[in-house]
Amino acid sequence: MQNNDSAKAKTRFDIAIIGGGVAGLSAAAFLADRADVVVLERESQPAYHSSGRSAAMYIEGYENPVVADLTKASGSFFFDPPSGFSDAPLLHNIGGLSVAKPGEEDLLQRHIDHWQSKCPELVYVDRDYALDLSPILRPDQVVGGAWDPSWQTIDVHGLILGYQRLLRDNGGTLITSAEMISVRHTADEWQINTAQGQFTANVLVNAAGAWANEVATLANVAEKPLTPMRRTAVLISAYDEVMQAPCVHTISGQLYYKPESPGLMLSPADETPSPPTDAQPDELDIAVTIDRFLKLTTLSVDRPLHTWAGLRTFAPDRYPVIGFDENQPSFFWLAGQGGFGVQTSPEMGRLAAAHIARGEMLPDAIRADRF
Repeated sequence: MQNNDSAKAKTRFDIAIIGGGVAGLSAAAFLADRADVVVLERESQPAYHSSGRSAAMYIEGYENPVVADLTKASGSFFFDPPSGFSDAPLLHNIGGLSVAKPGEEDLLQRHIDHWQSKCPELVYVDRDYALDLSPILRPDQVVGGAWDPSWQTIDVHGLILGYQRLLRDNGGTLITSAEMISVRHTADEWQINTAQGQFTANVLVNAAGAWANEVATLANVAEKPLTPMRRTAVLISAYDEVMQAPCVHTISGQLYYKPESPGLMLSPADETPSPPTDAQPDELDIAVTIDRFLKLTTLSVDRPLHTWAGLRTFAPDRYPVIGFDENQPSFFWLAGQGGFGVQTSPEMGRLAAAHIARGEMLPDAIRADRF
């Protein structure tokens, strides 16, 4: 992978990917051994926005059956990455506990019924078992739970570095601080004007995350129904025993917490529509997060160690948006990856690369032209 200085002399590529998050990097890494690829990232480092702020979990029973299938298809890569991809394991077992409050028994059972076929280790546990798994839970706030010991945390830093390494080893190029200023399509190529100069490519891949529709507009391509949504995270201090506990998620979807060095990461699982921006946490969302946590657990919170927010971009059906635009056949969508872009990135990157390079079919459910 060339750095910015060595890459400046080269301006002609087969494929230009806009966006150096996990979506763009994974696709580029798998494409670079088949084509001359450049990733153009607007920030000074890759994965600055959503990818680098992800809660980073590998959960096979997540979001919807389509996302679950993409996650499971990514499993072999995560559990056994290519030689030299990472210096350490990408996954670390943590387990996941979804807890129900009094009155939420039916919601808990529906959750188990919905996911058990795809998550064979998922089982119902009673209140005592749930309290053994996470002793900070208030007994009067829990009637039972769903326990899945297969949940894993993902080393996002290691994953991003691995994709960069694979991109480099396959001869690809990453250029940072390369915000796209304008783009024009001629008869057979894209002319991309960036803060790092002008580049040309036969295919333009839109992996710009929350900025995907802005990139499409610059390229004179019709927008897709994509909505960036802000998600809040709060890091608090915790003692060692809590740090050994699993990820805990309320069955109502209003809070989750998990060990995150040097403490616990909390989130209200908020989804607040937002324009594409360098997302910052809202003070009210932080207060709501802490309040929900205090009501659910016995752990006190003096003050957060750190707070942050990221944007998760969804299509209306909450499936990814992948494929060549129906009206511009050299413009490729790689967007709408919500809160599951990291855990599905091996399969999403592979699917994108195989479709662009060899014309392999994409699953109908995620094709960009479904809209």
